[in-house]
Amino acid sequence: MESQPPKGASRTSAVPLTSGVSRLDGRFGYLAHVPRAVAKPLQTLVVVHGSDFQHEKMCRYFARLADETSCLVLAPLFAPSGARNPDPDGYKFLRSSHAEYDRVLLEMVDAVAERLGSARERFFLFGFSGGAQFAHRFLYVHPARLHAVSIAAPGMVTLIDPARPAWVGTAGLGALCGNELDLQQVRRVAVQLLVGSEDSKPHVGVAGADVYNHAGANRLMRWRKLLSNYQAHQIAVTHHEVAGAEHEFEPLAAAAVPFLRRQIAAVR
Repeated sequence: MESQPPKGASRTSAVPLTSGVSRLDGRFGYLAHVPRAVAKPLQTLVVVHGSDFQHEKMCRYFARLADETSCLVLAPLFAPSGARNPDPDGYKFLRSSHAEYDRVLLEMVDAVAERLGSARERFFLFGFSGGAQFAHRFLYVHPARLHAVSIAAPGMVTLIDPARPAWVGTAGLGALCGNELDLQQVRRVAVQLLVGSEDSKPHVGVAGADVYNHAGANRLMRWRKLLSNYQAHQIAVTHHEVAGAEHEFEPLAAAAVPFLRRQIAAVR
């Protein structure tokens, strides 16, 4: 069994990071960590921030895993750098009237591949909180671009349900994002679901109670509903309720590390 850092112990790295700006939409930037010793091919791990927009913290946290596995870490910032954010929740739903966030991310993956030599066709994805909302919806729309995805404590979940409209269910994805759900492709992606065992406070976001509470009144209940939904659709999902954790990034990220390490090693 792989060991994990104890709760409260930070793995955050202080190494210098590389920065860049999206060529598709210059309002959005990114940070990247390139491993010290690079073995080809250089894989790509994308980590997506929550509503706190702390993309640097996430990039630094996964730097050690990157060094172990020869994997570049790419951390997009889905907010205008140094300016008021007019669309703080839009990225969670992939697209809004403000931006096409999934396309911005795909362009960033292409850009760092050209610039730093990392993989571009398929990559690994981790998202926490709002980033987990982005991550599991990205799985539905772009499964062919993913090796694996770790989904940690989404505030609102989208169930695989063709009878209910996105983003409660999955009807109408093509009209929203250009791709309908391809369940066979989704099943090819290694999926991990994580939540803190104490993440049970009522939570409602900007979309309102009816939308957020359709799968339960808190993140823990929604996570369990999403897990059951995936299992009912024959998606092989690794899942873990992190004992004693509330809505906290580091305990859940620590639980993601062994899963991601295995998945990265599997494509070598």
